[in-house]
Formats: sequence, C-alpha cells, structure tokens
Amino acid sequence: MESSTSSAAAGAKSGMVEFFYGWDLLYKTVNSDVHKKADLLIALVHFVLTKHYSFRCLGIGDDKTLPEEEAESGSELLPDDWNSDDAKFSLRYVNNKTLYLLLGHMTEDALLINLLDTNTKKVSNICIEPENLVIELKGPLTNMIPTVSEIVDRFRKELLEPVFSGNSKEQTTQTTSNTNTNTNNPARDIDPLRVTEPRGPGFMPFEPRPFGFPEVGRGDLDPLARGGPGNLFPFDPRPNAPGVRPRFDPFGPPDRNILGRGPNPDHFRPPNWEPDYYM
Repeated sequence: MESSTSSAAAGAKSGMVEFFYGWDLLYKTVNSDVHKKADLLIALVHFVLTKHYSFRCLGIGDDKTLPEEEAESGSELLPDDWNSDDAKFSLRYVNNKTLYLLLGHMTEDALLINLLDTNTKKVSNICIEPENLVIELKGPLTNMIPTVSEIVDRFRKELLEPVFSGNSKEQTTQTTSNTNTNTNNPARDIDPLRVTEPRGPGFMPFEPRPFGFPEVGRGDLDPLARGGPGNLFPFDPRPNAPGVRPRFDPFGPPDRNILGRGPNPDHFRPPNWEPDYYM
C-alpha cells in the first residue's frame, strides 16, 4: 500500500513538473516587470495559453480586428508594457487564425479576467483574489503560488473551455493513447455483441450502439427494427456458442400441470366477494 501511494505521489509530482516546464524561462523575461500579485497571475494565464494551447501573443490592446499579416505571427513572450496599467490588462492572442482578447480588470480586492473569441463573440470570465492566492513575487512557482495546480485547473475550466473549442497538447496526447488502446484490445474483437459483419446465412447483426450495447426492446415499438423482437434477449446464434439464450414465455390455455401456465391469482375474485355496487 505504501509503495503504491509513493508511486502515485511520484507520478503526480512528475506530471506537475512536466506541465510547468518552461515557466522558469518565461518568468526570467518578466520578473523585473512583476510589481504586484495580479501581474503574476496574468503571467500564469499567458503561460497556460501559449505553452499548452498554442496561443501566440500579438501584443497589448483590445483591437478586435485581425490583419492578415498578424494571423500567422505572434510570440510566446509577453509584450512590452503588458502591465503598465495598474487597473487593467489587455492582451491580444491568435490561435488558428482566430483573434482572442485576454482582458483583466482590478477591483478593490479581486481580479476579473475575461477571454473573448472575436469571431463567435463568446466570452468567459473568472474572478480570483490575488491577495489570497499569491504569497511571494520572487522564487519558485510553488512558493509564490502554493495552490498553482488548482488555479490552473480553474483557468482551464472557467476561462478556456467555455470559449476555446480546441484541445490542449496534453488532452490530444491522452485521446490518441486511449484510441490506440481500444483498437488493440483483443476482447473487443471477440465480443459477439460487438461483431457487425454477417457470420452466416440469415444472420442480421445488431446495430452499433453507444458504449457497445446492442439495441434491445426496440422491436416492441418497431417490428421491422434490427436487433430482434423485444421479447428476445441478445444471443449468439452459432451452435454451442456461450452466452444467454432466448427467453421463452409460455403461451396457451391455463394448465396447472405446466409451469408458468397456471391461473393468475390476480384474476380471482377476493374472498366473500358480493356484487354489491354500494360496498
């Protein structure tokens, strides 16, 4: 148990180091410009956008037009005078020829950050308190912002996901890995409920369903539906094949000697029943 816990902690630490790889280089370019706690949080947002979502910074301002010559330009560095205004921040970014505006507004004790897609006009916002989140302005990132992992997760969920439809580099890698794993899974290839090609005369495969489940019961509503009538559970028609077999519901006149065909007690009259309509 201790070994698995230690391995998980080591894996989490390794993932955190990899995620923030490159922060030190960015911070060295702006550390002389960071004078207040809100500056550090804006620099962190910039790092997430450029490092993990392939945004490129075009400079400061809130101009919503994107000239052709800017569509393929941009930098991973923060521009000059990015924090020259003590009350607000205005940064322009481009991603896949789409212009985004990152706007920050300082209130008495909070920093409100907006991300605007100038094409769709979608806008997101997040409100954070620099005084409670930032401890120091110099030193290692985890010393300056002890809860940096939680803050970055909020940036992703509250600032990026409502506006940006693309994937981060980590999300793309994870999706590719999961796809390859499913493709190479032998159990998936031999599961009879997943097979969609004909395996014999008169065999009609089930329609593919989400998560691999066959369409059961549709025949109750649509007699021409694929997947068999509603009273039959899915089964493999091959001889001696494992799996569940069709359920058989007995039919015919009541017969006490045949299981399932006896009279239904629910249809009997109750004891001492009299046809008195006023009872």
